[in-house]
Amino acid sequence: MKKINSNLIIVGLFTGLLLQSCKKQLDIPSRNSIDASLALSTKAGIEGSLNSVYSILKRESFYGRDLFSITDAMADITFANGRSSRLLGENRNQSLSNITTALWSGAYGGINEINITLAAIPGIADATPSDKTRWEGEFKFMRALFMFELVKNYAYIPTFTVPAQDKGGVVINLQGFSNPAIAAAFRPSRATTAACYAQIMSDLYAAINLLANNGRGSSTGRNYASKHAALALSSRVRLYEGNWVKADSFATAAITLSGGLGAMSTTTNYVSGWRTADHPEGIFQVWYQNILENIGQNTSLAATHTTLRAPGALFETRQGQGDLMPNAFLLSQLGISGFPAGLAAPSPPPTLTYSNDIRNRLFEWGANASGHYVECTKWLGKNGGANWDNTVVLRWAELFLNRAEARYQMAQEALAWADLNVIRSSRYVGFVVPGVQDFTGPALLNEILRQRMLEFAFEGHRFYDLKRYGLTITKTNPAVTLPASDFRLLPRIPLNEVDGNVNMVQNFGY
Repeated sequence: MKKINSNLIIVGLFTGLLLQSCKKQLDIPSRNSIDASLALSTKAGIEGSLNSVYSILKRESFYGRDLFSITDAMADITFANGRSSRLLGENRNQSLSNITTALWSGAYGGINEINITLAAIPGIADATPSDKTRWEGEFKFMRALFMFELVKNYAYIPTFTVPAQDKGGVVINLQGFSNPAIAAAFRPSRATTAACYAQIMSDLYAAINLLANNGRGSSTGRNYASKHAALALSSRVRLYEGNWVKADSFATAAITLSGGLGAMSTTTNYVSGWRTADHPEGIFQVWYQNILENIGQNTSLAATHTTLRAPGALFETRQGQGDLMPNAFLLSQLGISGFPAGLAAPSPPPTLTYSNDIRNRLFEWGANASGHYVECTKWLGKNGGANWDNTVVLRWAELFLNRAEARYQMAQEALAWADLNVIRSSRYVGFVVPGVQDFTGPALLNEILRQRMLEFAFEGHRFYDLKRYGLTITKTNPAVTLPASDFRLLPRIPLNEVDGNVNMVQNFGY
């Protein structure tokens, strides 16, 4: 039998601290230093546990970088320039280099803490019924989010599978382990993909019913789970699942929700929206409370995607690494021209020409470090310092694009085109809706997917859009042709989860 290690989680009286030691199957933590009944016996203890769970999203392996940057590196829109040698393997779609084991361990560690805390909530004497209702809703939203990230990465997405290589979904764990001996005996197996999506939706339905429309309020609501966020995430989950009717229904519910969060931006405020601490389109974001949560100048989102200290500061000292940048394909699709064929430019670099797509104004020449490159400036110290920007995870533009795609798949092309025009009117300066529908049939779907690519570049959507439609990943630099049947579309289940557990099946090809 393999040696089982553990994490130590201590939830104190006033704060929730996650103290990591070593790992074990499903990253199940131990509470053998402080009994869970003591740590989770007060309102402060539950709030501390909730903050601990939210803090997992800030990690480099989650929305701090990897779920945006690694996935876009694997897609067809980026180029890793090798400045620090980071993301080169991912950009080349090499085996074993796509998703780190930290995603698996972090997600299951969070799920276990959620399970333990949910069991404790009914016994909290100093909490009101409304406290308990909100806690349950927020914890279940977070459990659904963790499960969705696990299943969409480590398993095929239901709209496209390779049956001969499909090993199912991931582990569904609804039991909280606070005893290391019991945890050591846990030998889980992978559930079916359908069962995983059903569990995700079960938690999201609960969150929708339990949470207020704007969560904790309009000023801070996007920092936490809310009914609006649960509706938006449900739309994404149902879209990936291929349940077009429900994807449409949830998107519509989120769009029409009274007293929700954020609003669709326009060509007038699109760029400025990315320069504020809280994105005005944001429905749910990862909140970095202070500069002590700075991820660092090497691997934060800002440092990964740009060398700039501020927009236009291309002749100042380089601040970030700027490892991952838009490739020529994406730049051309964004309507940017004037960059060299090799992407690197001497100093001073040539003047870029921009089309009327306002999104391209977030792409500009970076500081000179082995040549200037055009870089993405979506994260540039909006919180008052570099490398700890709030990271928007769910925002308004996705609602219309989800609904457009779902309606196309339901053969409601006129309605799909109308939603597409909401995006085009909000992103192209001077756009006038054509008098006659200009995209029909497969061309309409292609345009919806193209708008998703342009809208969410460097936000971690493109790889999953290619994956769920079974599209070949094709790049010229680096030269990559990765068909959807290639086993590297899915990452390896961490070896310590498979070794010694006869019930755990490894993904195909590893």
